[in-house]
Amino acid sequence: MKLTKKIAVITGAGRGIGESIAHAFADEGADLILTARTRQQLDRVADDIKAKNRNAAAITCDVSSPIEVEKLAASVKEKFSRVDILVNNAGISRRSALLDYDDDTWLEVIRVNLFGVYLCSKALLPIMQQTGAGRIINIASTAGKTPVPFNTAYSASKHGVLGFTKSLASEVALSGYPDITVNAVCPFFVETEMFRGPDGYLAQMSKMVGLSEKDVQDKVVGRSLQKRVLEPDEVAAMTLYLASDDARGVTGQAFNICGGRVFH
Repeated sequence: MKLTKKIAVITGAGRGIGESIAHAFADEGADLILTARTRQQLDRVADDIKAKNRNAAAITCDVSSPIEVEKLAASVKEKFSRVDILVNNAGISRRSALLDYDDDTWLEVIRVNLFGVYLCSKALLPIMQQTGAGRIINIASTAGKTPVPFNTAYSASKHGVLGFTKSLASEVALSGYPDITVNAVCPFFVETEMFRGPDGYLAQMSKMVGLSEKDVQDKVVGRSLQKRVLEPDEVAAMTLYLASDDARGVTGQAFNICGGRVFH
């Protein structure tokens, strides 16, 4: 198995893409530290992972809080003594026209989506440096490569994640840790609660533009060549590749999973 004896931390692991990544990693032999803000969701995923005879520790954590992330890193070090893989997956979206944004809401998106990636990477990188090897994988978005009207906060945060990914990849290699790689995955729309839930993309845009959720979906998904919504396991498969030894020569890259929406 590709991740035998590996220890992986996955943020935003209680549902959606994070949950799918957790299962993909467990199926390949990894033991997991699952984090999110909602205990009930984490416990459910952890129980499912344990049913596969893998270790899974559920630790609630708000990735935008320096104090909570420090506690997470301390728990990881205490329980497992090392970490081989960090998947920065936690993220939120709050759509609005720019002139209607509440400042605190705009900053909340930046704090979770970008500052959270910074905090978790900063807290767990030193543990990887102790062994000299590791994987940091940031779940970004095609919104980090293309314009996203009516969602400047999300777009700005994901553009920031890609800049952070490239810069950190360069920094760790030049600092004497070439076997610690840093990469990003950029999905288009994925079949998750963030897309289809009561407060998800379709619901938010439907209210903003006065179209049905079906019409909104047809319009936005039609921008890709395949004209479909992706499944979480497609994102998990790319993340698994980047976490494995197969990707030991890959760093500082941002891979699109987008059905032909983006070509750079």
